[in-house]
Amino acid sequence: MSSRSPLGRRAVAAVISAIVSSTVAACAGVALPQVEGPLTDSGTKGIRVWQVGELGYEAQEYLISGKADVDRPVSMADAKDMSLRNSADDFAKRSSYQAEVLESAQPYTTRMVVYRPKDPHKFSGNVVMEVVHPGGGGSLPVWSKINGFFVQHGDAYVTVQHPLTFDGLQKADAGRYGSLHAADPTQIWGMVADAGTLLRSSAAANPLQGYEVRHLYLTGYSYTGVATSTFADYHHGSARLANGNPIFDGYLSFANAMYVRPLDVPVIRVNTQSEFNSYGGLNNRGRNSDTAGARYRLYEVAGASHVLDAMPDIEPGAGAPAPVSVARAQGLPNVSPNRCMASFPAGSQEDDLPLPYVLAQAFANMYDWVDNGIAPPETPWIKTDSQGNAVLDANGNAEGGLRLPEMAAPAATYGIGSGPCLLFGYRAPFEAARMKELYGSTDAYLAAIRDAADRDVAQRLISAEDARRLQSIVQSRGTF
Repeated sequence: MSSRSPLGRRAVAAVISAIVSSTVAACAGVALPQVEGPLTDSGTKGIRVWQVGELGYEAQEYLISGKADVDRPVSMADAKDMSLRNSADDFAKRSSYQAEVLESAQPYTTRMVVYRPKDPHKFSGNVVMEVVHPGGGGSLPVWSKINGFFVQHGDAYVTVQHPLTFDGLQKADAGRYGSLHAADPTQIWGMVADAGTLLRSSAAANPLQGYEVRHLYLTGYSYTGVATSTFADYHHGSARLANGNPIFDGYLSFANAMYVRPLDVPVIRVNTQSEFNSYGGLNNRGRNSDTAGARYRLYEVAGASHVLDAMPDIEPGAGAPAPVSVARAQGLPNVSPNRCMASFPAGSQEDDLPLPYVLAQAFANMYDWVDNGIAPPETPWIKTDSQGNAVLDANGNAEGGLRLPEMAAPAATYGIGSGPCLLFGYRAPFEAARMKELYGSTDAYLAAIRDAADRDVAQRLISAEDARRLQSIVQSRGTF
């Protein structure tokens, strides 16, 4: 334990207890990482820590240290420079998934942030983990958009810091994060496994000690979705507890075209129109299945683009982290949103289709699948032509796929960029004359939206609460 630790006397005692507990657990056959924390004033001094106090939650930072293998990188999620990876090859279906160990058991220290209900009695038993995205000094795509869902359900949310973000954190606050270290980015997989094992242990070092953990899930969107898929493919088989059960009870991988092989736990993937066929995605769809050992769902959301910025969050949500300048990790794409929007049709706006409502419902359906054996719904995939392009209807919208009400009763063309702008999308509203031609009146249009929303709720594609939010958003756009 270093002298530069920002810990108080009580926290130091907790660290000593944590180290002892880890040693005891290791003697019992489960190697746990050593734990330092919670760090003092995590909610105010922690970089990129979200504000959750007003939601009945608390945020706590921990430093966990252990040993993890250095592997040969297999995807953008464990490469030193993601721009040097061939994602078409990395994402493709393989005959076998075997991690190639280059150096065994190299030491590391990473950060883990735990968001949990202050009252353990309000804890659902579900824990969701996300690897931190190297972009923006360390971001959390899933948590940032749908944390309101997790809070409403009483779930705990845990983040594991990616080694590519260590340098930025240390430059921003060397006193707090100076001990972070890793020999290689591929150690992220050992970090994730160690963090999961810790959270499912009975050790006093467990940040969720006193909380009855029933299930643990790994999730991610975009880069963190690739991390989820990579761990599922290459490390799920070896990520086991002392009793042989898997560390993770399911995987929810969003907005990436990476194939996920059949596992002994369920997998739910959600892709947008941006990436459903990017990097060979049509070949990586897999097959929907309810069979034990291969439970799988893939949803392709027509009209939705990869970039989430203009899409609604699940409310009420956590407060965004305090703005702190953190150095950018190398190898990340640098595309100008303004340049992409300028290339879209005149009068169009950023794609605001409520994709987060689908992501939140994916978790609700996963919980039902694991807890109650209730299989999630199936939807068609996006229709494609012989070249793999989305087939468009008379309104310029993609046919097929999971159709949110704004696609089932359209008032706009939802388009996707190309080339460097593939991840961006737009909403080009119809002229009033077109709306009158389609619906006759504003009331008829709103009725069509309500009917479509009711169908999506009945099919368990969005929640009833989110359907009401969606209708309110549509109604706020005014009459024609």
